[in-house]
Amino acid sequence: MTVTEIPTVSSAKPLASAQHHLAEAARFLALDEGLHHLLATPRRSLTVSVPVRREDGRIDVIEGYRVQHNLSRGPAKGGVRFHPGTDLDEVTALAMGLTWKCALAGLPYGGAKGGVAVDPASLSERELERLTRRYTHEIQPLIGRDMPVPTQRQRPDLTEAVALGVRVLLTDNTRTVAVHGEGAVATAIVTTLGAAGFVVRRDALNADADVLVLTQGTITAHDATEVRAPMVVEAANGPITPEADALLTGRGCVVVPDLLANAGGTIASHSEWTVGDLGSRLRAHLEPAFRAVTALSREQGLTLRQAAYAIAVGRVADACQSRSI
Repeated sequence: MTVTEIPTVSSAKPLASAQHHLAEAARFLALDEGLHHLLATPRRSLTVSVPVRREDGRIDVIEGYRVQHNLSRGPAKGGVRFHPGTDLDEVTALAMGLTWKCALAGLPYGGAKGGVAVDPASLSERELERLTRRYTHEIQPLIGRDMPVPTQRQRPDLTEAVALGVRVLLTDNTRTVAVHGEGAVATAIVTTLGAAGFVVRRDALNADADVLVLTQGTITAHDATEVRAPMVVEAANGPITPEADALLTGRGCVVVPDLLANAGGTIASHSEWTVGDLGSRLRAHLEPAFRAVTALSREQGLTLRQAAYAIAVGRVADACQSRSI
């Protein structure tokens, strides 16, 4: 694929979407084909078979993954996703997204991600501990320069950080917010925005609201026809397919991409030992990033997503070139 070839994506496949957004940025930045290919390719990928002894004595073998996408700006950073539907493509897409997220927020890391193809709710606490320990042992070849966070449940402070990050990005003109999705992140956003004085509606894709916040699932082109809010915020990783994104943009809907909207957890995990409250730490990274994205968007006629990717990919590309690839 050359930088002028931007794949058309209508499916909800996360890696296809990630490659689509990278290709758009590569064309805008006029990157040569070799550099584009380098940024599209993970630095290291590992698939492991993880045996776990169940309480009844039988042994299950579960597939696990670890991907380091890019190390040009620093060690690869990223946690582990425990989900029965995860696979190497999804983990690769998430690692790539973390590379851009760290670059956009000004964090000195590359992106990494782990995945274990299991439903943690189907395991006892002891089974889950055995699985996590064995998975961590199996991915040892990739964690010498890596920073894994092997946990099956999102830490409460990082969930809160995502919610506070969304709050930072909402303008004072926002009054009503619809939150679509379930789980810890959705609950934290509802609580945080409610405490800040917003009128919040839960799980309403087609609500008449100033802002729609997406915390889970995939929004296809069909789903996008139901969206009424003039602004959509991606608090989940890549919830909007490129086809749906184009449809929303064509209708004049402003989409705040996940590179900005859910960067709060990444920023918080980087700065959890620094002085100052969480809100001020998030603002110190998110507000400059948002200003840079909106400025480029206005200057070049780009969507916020296109501008965010252009800035992030450009920073990583510069780092690759400065290190002589």
